[in-house]
Amino acid sequence: MKRSRSFAVQTAICAVLLSAAFGVTAKAANEALQPLITTSELVVGQNRFAFGLAKGGKLIENAQVLVRLYNIDKTAAHLTFETNARYQAIQTLEIDGKVHRHADGTSHVHNVDNAVRGIYVTQLPFSHSGNWGVELVLQGPGETFESARATVVVRDRSSMPSVGEAVPRSRNMVASDVKDLREIDTSEHPDPRLHQIRIADAIAMKKPQLIVFATPQFCTSRMCGPVVDIVRTLLPGYANRIAFIHQEIWQDFASKKVFPTVEEWRLQSEPWVFVVDAQGVIRAKFEGLVTAREIETVLQSVLPPATAQRQ
Repeated sequence: MKRSRSFAVQTAICAVLLSAAFGVTAKAANEALQPLITTSELVVGQNRFAFGLAKGGKLIENAQVLVRLYNIDKTAAHLTFETNARYQAIQTLEIDGKVHRHADGTSHVHNVDNAVRGIYVTQLPFSHSGNWGVELVLQGPGETFESARATVVVRDRSSMPSVGEAVPRSRNMVASDVKDLREIDTSEHPDPRLHQIRIADAIAMKKPQLIVFATPQFCTSRMCGPVVDIVRTLLPGYANRIAFIHQEIWQDFASKKVFPTVEEWRLQSEPWVFVVDAQGVIRAKFEGLVTAREIETVLQSVLPPATAQRQ
């Protein structure tokens, strides 16, 4: 299965991009400020760019961070854009003490000391495809500064469904299809509310959707975060108006076989969150760790005006 193999090596590719930027060696990167970029798909135009920062094995929170964008397609790097990144705290139902297994078989525990409690988010514009340089400048006490650099690859267009496009009318498996929810959800405690409706049926019912593609048991990076748990925090306010759907990635992790719905959506990384309107058109998509506030802002826009306020 060609696409499954591509999906499996996506993390390794991202790791190389992080350490190869501007000629920085892996050893030097480990001893300095480290960028933990969760956005692997970037296309020509405006892009959500999310990342974490680490130093000495610890995540850096609530810092002032300047993001600089460089055109490096030619011999020299040219600064084309700069902006501030906002730190956004995440809210989850449960974080501490959760064991996350990585695709290479290793695991870590998100405990009080190293739990992912937030992420830096900004918007970056790319005028053309190719290689670009990103510099993350961390402002410390007083006038001290420290920076980390990375190379990112920008493509002409997305390989998967894009904002403004109709989603595949997938017949994703639901709770009634299995004897045990763990067959289609690797969460420690699978939530049946996320497995009640098929994507195609929600479209036929003219119901907006919040679809999360994620494999809770198997992380792809330290910044994988409890994305399914983040989505679950929105259920109390929106479950009666929005179809919530969780699609697990791996049908068989050992053989790297993904579920048919993942194939239909042509995903090359995970996790992804899609907000789909009542006509089945994508209104927003978020790669990697995302906050409930980011998702909720879009949810409000896909609801009819009379029901847009949270109950």
